[in-house]
Amino acid sequence: MERHPVHEPFTTSFGAVAGRCQAKSKRSGVQCRKPAMRGKRVCRTHGGASTGAKTQQGRERCAQAKTAHGWETREIRRMRAEKLRELRALEGAMLALGMLSRT
Repeated sequence: MERHPVHEPFTTSFGAVAGRCQAKSKRSGVQCRKPAMRGKRVCRTHGGASTGAKTQQGRERCAQAKTAHGWETREIRRMRAEKLRELRALEGAMLALGMLSRT
């Protein structure tokens, strides 16, 4: 069985062997073709050079960051979860009163 070139180890021009970057393009869905950094799954471009917060203050700042997953704030996620709990409670009450049926 022949392996797809993206899944094979990457050999640099000077003979070093590295794994392929595991990042994929959001637009095209194609995997990055660069070599991954040593001990990492992604290349420098996709965050392989990132070391994360080093100090306790930096870790706390990251924990208190306003966004989660880059799109919405923690407050918005908390409010959505609260509203969904209310909706489930109302649906349960309506089912108990016979106003809704399980289908």
